[in-house]
Amino acid sequence: MIILIDNGHGYDTSGKCSPDGKYQEWAWSREMADLIAKELTARGYDARILVPEREDIPINKGDDSRVKRVNELCRLKGKENVILVSIHSNANSSDGKWHDGEWSGFVAEVSLNASQKSKWLADFIWARAIEAGLKGNRAVIDKPGKRFIQQNLGICRDTVCPAVLTESAFHDTREGVKLLTGSKQRIALAHVHGIIDYINYTNGPKS
Repeated sequence: MIILIDNGHGYDTSGKCSPDGKYQEWAWSREMADLIAKELTARGYDARILVPEREDIPINKGDDSRVKRVNELCRLKGKENVILVSIHSNANSSDGKWHDGEWSGFVAEVSLNASQKSKWLADFIWARAIEAGLKGNRAVIDKPGKRFIQQNLGICRDTVCPAVLTESAFHDTREGVKLLTGSKQRIALAHVHGIIDYINYTNGPKS
């Protein structure tokens, strides 16, 4: 199984930062993607970074989009042998203000046309996030098999393999920034354990 880790956005993406500008989503997502990929590799899994560049790579436009990279690998290796996890942090608003006390916590999202395998992958990662104390108050779903949110996400909608996008905390709350910057290993391991749970489940017998 090839595990593609997609680090959201790029240094040239406007916004996507804390109101004080100290937290930058593009930089955090790359650091988090590296942590996840290195931990999976150390455990013997084939984990790869989808976007090694610092600049943003379009989702599905142009000759070298994120979707094209994923689907080309699926064509070569078989879509059943690839999964994708896209790493992000969330925001309550794009108004550039702190929104302390509003939405908080982790979510795992899939596309509106998500396959059952995508939903399983999201569910396993979210379950591990809850276990790691990343639950928060947004879209609190604690029912096995139902821990995912469906959105019209291009990186998940247009890729042919199981695909999930995670939002680990809200970077426009002070508590969210504290979590994102101070609990990197905990967040990374929630992803790692959820991915491994999914691989073990799909490779094992079904009841």
